Amino acid sequence: MQVSVQILLATYNGARFLREQLDSLFNQTYQDFRILIRDDGSTDDTLLIIEEYQRKFPGKINILEDNLKNLGAAQNFGVLLENARADYIFFCDQDDVWVKHKIELSLQKIQALENGNHEVPCFIFSDMKAMDEAGNITDDSVWSKLLLHPEYCTLNRLLIQNIPHGCTMLINKAMRNLAAPIPKEAILHDHWMALLAAACGKSAYIEEPLLLLRNHTQNVTRKKNSLSDKLKRFHSNFWSKEQYEYFIQIRVNQAKALKERVKNHITQEQFELLNDFILLEKTSGLQRKKLFLQHKFYRTTFWHTFKMIARS
Repeated sequence: MQVSVQILLATYNGARFLREQLDSLFNQTYQDFRILIRDDGSTDDTLLIIEEYQRKFPGKINILEDNLKNLGAAQNFGVLLENARADYIFFCDQDDVWVKHKIELSLQKIQALENGNHEVPCFIFSDMKAMDEAGNITDDSVWSKLLLHPEYCTLNRLLIQNIPHGCTMLINKAMRNLAAPIPKEAILHDHWMALLAAACGKSAYIEEPLLLLRNHTQNVTRKKNSLSDKLKRFHSNFWSKEQYEYFIQIRVNQAKALKERVKNHITQEQFELLNDFILLEKTSGLQRKKLFLQHKFYRTTFWHTFKMIARS
């Protein structure tokens, strides 16, 4: 059966690495795709490069034009998602490199996950290698570097900590229909869709790194979510009281939006789980610790879970 594949590419002042990313897309073993690009008000040569590739690959690239500027990466992807219409949808940053069989393997994985049922929201993701500005590999597994465990993509754990990276994600149309529009309370588009899949869909992961994640000083699409920044936070001695409460509050706000979106699609047990997570904003001390432990609202390592619960 013929399927449609769309790659959503959010750009902003990405001229330095954009050609390398686009070349990796057009060197894929699977080529039956279209790219939808939304630029967020670039002032460098980003748009000139996009137009160059439009001429080079006629009919493959569409630019989404509107009067909005400087939305930021998360909202940029949100607008792209609302305009996506394909059977399968990838998310693409402007400065990475895709392994040449990323699309092919990802499609095989998600179609196996669907098992012929295209009405179930599905979501897959993969590991990545990390590279520096010059393209030198610095880590063979981002999952290992950040001690991420993809098997922990359960609702109770994802409410606390996201695991999938958006640049490795592939979703089906059913997930797109459920996820869009992405609410303002969503921390990031990848976290939002991982939660939706855990609540009322299906997810799977590919252990093979299918992307080279570039870390550099001008990384505007990730900003504070670069690998180096994540490592600094990961190894820090935890938060001040204000930082800790902010950490909890933004996750509670996201959980409230999730509950509203999926309330007609989840079990009573899941509904109660979300209600108890939302209670974290109104509790402290022993009562909050009890909620953490009762529902296993854990981070991916024992040490960081221990520090989080002890801080409550």
